[in-house]
Amino acid sequence: MPELPEIETVRRCVGPMLIGRRVESVNVRCSKLIAHPSENGFAESLVGRRVESVGRRGKFLVWSLDSGAHVDIHFRMSGQMTVSPPERPEMRWTRLEITLNDGCILRYADQRRFGRMWLFEDGEEDTSGINALGPEPDDSTVDWRYLKGMLGNRRMALKSALLDQSVVAGLGNIYTDESLFGARINPLTPCCEVTTLQWKRLATQIPRIVSRAISENAMSPEQYLESGGRGYRSSDCLQAYGHGGLPCVRCGTPMIRSVVGGRSACWCPRCQPPKLHRTPAFGRAGRL
Repeated sequence: MPELPEIETVRRCVGPMLIGRRVESVNVRCSKLIAHPSENGFAESLVGRRVESVGRRGKFLVWSLDSGAHVDIHFRMSGQMTVSPPERPEMRWTRLEITLNDGCILRYADQRRFGRMWLFEDGEEDTSGINALGPEPDDSTVDWRYLKGMLGNRRMALKSALLDQSVVAGLGNIYTDESLFGARINPLTPCCEVTTLQWKRLATQIPRIVSRAISENAMSPEQYLESGGRGYRSSDCLQAYGHGGLPCVRCGTPMIRSVVGGRSACWCPRCQPPKLHRTPAFGRAGRL
């Protein structure tokens, strides 16, 4: 699933191939992909327009057009995007094709068809959800006081709370696992029981982990195209996500995979021990 570092890779590799190009034609193959406006309205508003810039906000890719309109794109679970010469075979599960004035074709593929695109005209209210996002992970405001202030009174598991995009934009299942492992915090810990020291460690780890993943994903547009828009390299440096049952990279203890709020969480029982609680009825400590 593409998260912030992966969408940043798309921006860096696809953006330069879009900026300054005009849209010649739009072929929407899956009407479900277009969340706003209608399928026809989306195509009509894009044709003839020049892409002025390509940005990113959290997990959203954002195109700004010369008309003042903008396009928000969320890849969800399985979205892929490439820009390539017309003779290059299209990707499997291609749901959208946009032909540019230099002859290249932007293709968006999505096996699960969860991805969405919105086009908003200049001055139109953006209802994609992008305006409800919290600060970026590397924003200077995301310090331990901010995290504790936003989450410290919640009783839900910290893993689930960190997936709230209104708190920190762009964190998903992968990088919450990695950040909690780096901070040595058990993902099942209720937010209200996280200590000040743990909040401080977490605030340090979040931008570090995301920055490292962006660096690991660095590749040329040619390498990106050859991978079909999915050659993300950050998976090679993951230390927690997907490691259930494998030895911890720190201590060698088998990692545990738990389900927290319907999402998986991988953690080390030695490096990220559950908090001990007294059990009054038996007079001894028990693990939650």
